[in-house]
Amino acid sequence: MNTKNYGIALIGCGAMGAAHLDDIYYKENVSIQYVCDYDADRARAFARKYGAKKTESDYQKVVADPTVDIVIIATYPQSHLEILEACIQHGKHVICEKPIATSLAEGEKIVQLIKSNPQCKVLIGYILRHNQTYQKIAQMIQNDAIGKPIVMRMTQNHHTMNWQKYLSLIKDTSPIVDCGVHYIDVMHWVTGAEVTEVSGIGLKTEKDVPDGNYNYGLMTAKLSDGSIAYYEAGWSNTIAASNVKEFMGPKGRIRITLQMNRFEHQEEGDLIEYYTYPEQEYKIINVNCKRKPTGAQLDKLIEMIEKDVPATPTIDEVWNSFKWAVKADEIIKGGLS
Repeated sequence: MNTKNYGIALIGCGAMGAAHLDDIYYKENVSIQYVCDYDADRARAFARKYGAKKTESDYQKVVADPTVDIVIIATYPQSHLEILEACIQHGKHVICEKPIATSLAEGEKIVQLIKSNPQCKVLIGYILRHNQTYQKIAQMIQNDAIGKPIVMRMTQNHHTMNWQKYLSLIKDTSPIVDCGVHYIDVMHWVTGAEVTEVSGIGLKTEKDVPDGNYNYGLMTAKLSDGSIAYYEAGWSNTIAASNVKEFMGPKGRIRITLQMNRFEHQEEGDLIEYYTYPEQEYKIINVNCKRKPTGAQLDKLIEMIEKDVPATPTIDEVWNSFKWAVKADEIIKGGLS
């Protein structure tokens, strides 16, 4: 039973900031001290919705306040380093959204900052590590449910209904890096193997995407155990939305269908379809979990604070997924015509 009440500050009142507060504001061991955004109206709207005690547009004032114990950084990657530096300067614990930075140089600085200040617990927001569906498939694959080596097929395409939002994000990070860090981490997590090689192709299909950038990318990867994977990510006014997560090995196949994509039995949660070979049998596994379990993620940070346990994933695993995503991004950008 938790006895400490943690003062929380959210910096960045966008979609991911809302996802964090949706799942944590009701917790008995949490009080929302601040919501902070450069858009004062948006911060006030968040304060009304989530019962935050104060609003602010200057994050420096937020992190300096002694009533704040934990800061959630839910801004675009370009600001992560400077906000994290301020948090650590003031002794705050942090959940920082992914990707950690916009460049390898900034990413290295963040990794060293976290390693050099173990008194401040920092958890990078790799939400899939805290998702019960992905935890289940990781356990299955690690227990040899489909054998090895395996093929991993991963697609995350967005038919954008708010193009300006995605265009702003493209100017800060690419589709392959933004969520690709999640799925490179999944490749390592479920297999226990290391990525050894990446490649990729991409294209700019929207005229207002800045030159040298792209809104559609396809990354391929090889792993040290012989497994291979691809990750496809597109943000476009014309692409069809799709979400494919499939793991295929010599002994079977595992496929995830998210709760929101099920045609029936949505009340059962996510669907894991497990096909075994040579038995040629299908097994259905339902996992009733939250798509973005930010509450479980916060619980993990509090466990890190109170019990001094490692982060999940570790900062070395975060760095590993980030550097390979950046490598794939560089290859894709280098091939743009």
